This record gives sequence, structure tokens and C-alpha cells, in this order.
Amino acid sequence: MDQVLSWLDQYKLLFSSFAILGVILLVTSLVATPWLIARLPKDYLIKAGLRQKPHGLIRTVIYFVRAIIGLILVVLGFVLMLTPGPGLVVLIVGISLAEFPGKQRLLVSIATQPSVLKSLNWMRTRRGKQPFDYPSTTL
Repeated sequence: MDQVLSWLDQYKLLFSSFAILGVILLVTSLVATPWLIARLPKDYLIKAGLRQKPHGLIRTVIYFVRAIIGLILVVLGFVLMLTPGPGLVVLIVGISLAEFPGKQRLLVSIATQPSVLKSLNWMRTRRGKQPFDYPSTTL
């Protein structure tokens, strides 16, 4: 027991940093996630696969910035699944921002889980937006 306490005391700064980072991530995700979910169009789960690839320098830069932010949110979503916070919802937002093969199928399969879809639509209605359209067929 003394070894554990001395080890914890030795790494007290590291654990404090993780605790502070966890609180910051929790607050950020609680504020940013509903805002991002409300900004998506109500037919996003149906038409997300039909979007065009970027053309031009500015669109390409925006494409890569979205991909980087999406990757960060995917990682953050996995972290928030282990800590207090809306991990699955943040994961969905990250997946929706990133670009990779099979993205639409993965996004729809996660987002249409009854509890997840209920949470997403609850966030949208709190912001005065209509619920997401439910995909009628499997992709």
C-alpha cells in the first residue's frame, strides 16, 4: 500500500493534469456537441454520402481541416466513453467530419441505434431544429 501511495505522490502532477484535461474536455464537449448536431441538416443521415469532393485550394484546405478536427473528435469520443461525457455523440460528430471509405454506412449504423438517435434528436429539438430524417433502407 505504501508503494502505491508513494507512486501516486510521485506522479501527482501527471494525474492532476489528466483530471484538469478531463474536465476541460467534458465542458467543451457538453457545449460544442449540441451546437454541431444542431447545425447538421435534418436529412444528413440520408444524403451525407452524396456530397461532392472539394475543388480548389480553399475547399481543399477546408477538407483537410475538417478531416483533422474529425480525427481529433473521434479520439476524444473514445476518451469520453471511458470518462464522464457524451462519448458516442462526440464520436458520431467526429466521424461525420472525417472522410474515409465506408463512413456513411458506419455513421448511419451508429446514429440509428435507438438510444443514440433519441439523444441526437433531443439535442436538435432543444435548439429549435427538426429531428433527423430516419434512413428507410440500409446502406
